[in-house]
Amino acid sequence: MGVDESSRWTFELLANETRLGVISTLGEASGEGGYATLAFSELQAATGVEDNGHFNYHLKKLVGEFIEEREGGYALTLAGIRAYQAIVAQQLTPSTEMEPFDLHSANDCHCGGEIEAWYEDGRFHAGCKVCDELIQYYPVSPRSFDPSDPETLVTAAVRRITRDESSMLRGVCPYCTGTVTWSVEMPDGYWDENGMRREDIVAQVACDNCAWFMYGRVGGKARFNTIISSFLATHGHDPWREPPWGEPYGYEEHVLNEEPWRVELTYKLGGDELTVTVDGDLNVTDHELAEGAVDREN
Repeated sequence: MGVDESSRWTFELLANETRLGVISTLGEASGEGGYATLAFSELQAATGVEDNGHFNYHLKKLVGEFIEEREGGYALTLAGIRAYQAIVAQQLTPSTEMEPFDLHSANDCHCGGEIEAWYEDGRFHAGCKVCDELIQYYPVSPRSFDPSDPETLVTAAVRRITRDESSMLRGVCPYCTGTVTWSVEMPDGYWDENGMRREDIVAQVACDNCAWFMYGRVGGKARFNTIISSFLATHGHDPWREPPWGEPYGYEEHVLNEEPWRVELTYKLGGDELTVTVDGDLNVTDHELAEGAVDREN
């Protein structure tokens, strides 16, 4: 994926300490539900640039794309806000780590081993103590949890993954707001390469613009569909709060067709059974609710 001329221009504009300082100053001065407007003198004093001409030159370079002139001074544009957010995101501490701890919110691994979680390389990890297979890993900002409190890491991971998955299912990238493409695949060889827990089929989504991607079990990724989430909520399960790796409710996956993809998902809870069929884009194309079906089976 190449970088166009407008992107190069943007990088060149921001490749200067004074300009970054201006954007950071306006961002840091903001709060109380709004972004700050600062006078020329306030901005110059905060950035520590004494030469008026030098400061004015770099400030004017930002006006229009990243900064706008208002009554009383200068404020960040939407692009400026995004630039400030990117600056803050880079001020992370990649050295932050958390030793493995028992992940009580997850079921045991298929091998019978207990699941543990840890934090390294800027990512939340969850894996089996016995077979070493990973069941989840995903970027989580160290700013969003307390490194001395494992439960805050779990909470932060649930929030981040839930937000991103639900946004992707609705067709919007949570990072660049670009459109996304879903697919269902047979992941031959993938699990061995990445040490992930094996699945027969996998749902994958990628942003058409920035290439951000996610993947996992079809039934898990489809849980935010209204039909499925409503069924889960009726039986006391909230997909917006429960860990995606916990699977407190069971479901079965059955491939009906590969070209085009049609996967049947069956959820059994509280004696009721919901059967849905999803296509390759994870849209529900058919569903059936059988109340008391599980009780009748017994």
